[in-house]
Amino acid sequence: MNIALVEDDVNAANIITEYTKKFNAQYGEGLKLTRFSDAESFLAGYRHSIYSIVFMDVDLPKINGLDAARQLRYADKSIVIIFVTKMAQYAQKGYEVNALDYILKPVSYADFCLKMKKAVNVARANKNRIVLVPSGSGFFRLSTDKIIFVEVMGHQLKYQLVDDVLEVRGTLSAVEKSLEGRGFLRCSNCYLVNSRLINSVNGYDVDVGGYVLKISHPRRRRFMEELMKIYSGGG
Repeated sequence: MNIALVEDDVNAANIITEYTKKFNAQYGEGLKLTRFSDAESFLAGYRHSIYSIVFMDVDLPKINGLDAARQLRYADKSIVIIFVTKMAQYAQKGYEVNALDYILKPVSYADFCLKMKKAVNVARANKNRIVLVPSGSGFFRLSTDKIIFVEVMGHQLKYQLVDDVLEVRGTLSAVEKSLEGRGFLRCSNCYLVNSRLINSVNGYDVDVGGYVLKISHPRRRRFMEELMKIYSGGG
């Protein structure tokens, strides 16, 4: 499991690095920590790297930790964020970027261990729900739990998320293949919907996450059969 540490304070960075080694030895984990001294270097090549967890200092030069986390969330909806700070009131703003928790400086091993255990458990739970969405020379990481539906318009795909909208180029058939076995169903040539977020089906209308979409006549029978299979535990 790859972990990023974004910390400009050398002493704090060394402490967290040593704590990570101690945690690995104590719990038999294989956590690999990579340190960045500023948010810019971390964000610059982020789409070409995959981290499950990031420890983010709040008080960073140029781009502070909160602003960096907001930029990070644009590319990665699933990474576990833990803020590191001297002042709890700043870290408490982490709800804005769906941060898991925060650690106060000076960091104690007991606190680090507690937060790291929680982060590792969440990251592991996320692992099987992650899908990579290609975009240009990089990709976005999304949790399937947050995808309400995917819509295609020409060669443009729109991912309607619980808390955002993502638009990239691609085909719906490729998306369908990448999400195979994860509970997503085609209700028409235009829409791929998350069956776990379906509220109701009324005739040729399906309410998924509060959005009412059309089920095409040719697809309705298969759509209902696949939906019933999922609901009965067979899909």
